[in-house]
Amino acid sequence: MSEFVIVGVISKIHGLSGKVKIIPTTNIWSIFTGSKKLKLYSEARNEFYEMDVEEIKRSGKYVVAKFLNISDPEAASQLVGLNVVVDPRKLPKLQNNEFYYFEVLGIKVFDEFENFLGKVEDILTTGSNEVLVIRNNEQEILFPMINEYIIEFQKEKKLKVRLPEWI
Repeated sequence: MSEFVIVGVISKIHGLSGKVKIIPTTNIWSIFTGSKKLKLYSEARNEFYEMDVEEIKRSGKYVVAKFLNISDPEAASQLVGLNVVVDPRKLPKLQNNEFYYFEVLGIKVFDEFENFLGKVEDILTTGSNEVLVIRNNEQEILFPMINEYIIEFQKEKKLKVRLPEWI
């Protein structure tokens, strides 16, 4: 599955007409809105499914989608747990200070003195900025991903940071 990146997870059914709620793992909404097809991936079966989109819209922090030929909650429930994936070459280009979550997850994090802090294990989305969950064997650090603390960011490789005084 390395040729695709996960941009969302179908979390549950939504209503009685076969709609599903998708938890996005990106804040780039254009990946979803206006899509005519979505590629879904089942980790359990290691299978891909291409679904025709009847309707898709943003709903708060989520995306609500209705697929063709899925017209009731029972059919929609079969999609729960599937990942929404895209080819990374088809993702919109970002500005220099923007990133996709997959470019950060798993990278090594170092402080300004080259001390290894850990690897990025998760990303929490807050109202104002993303918070990286950096973990090593000994500890977990919640680190704000904001410009004043970022020294160097090499996508999918390394993150060098200036630690805030409160960490």
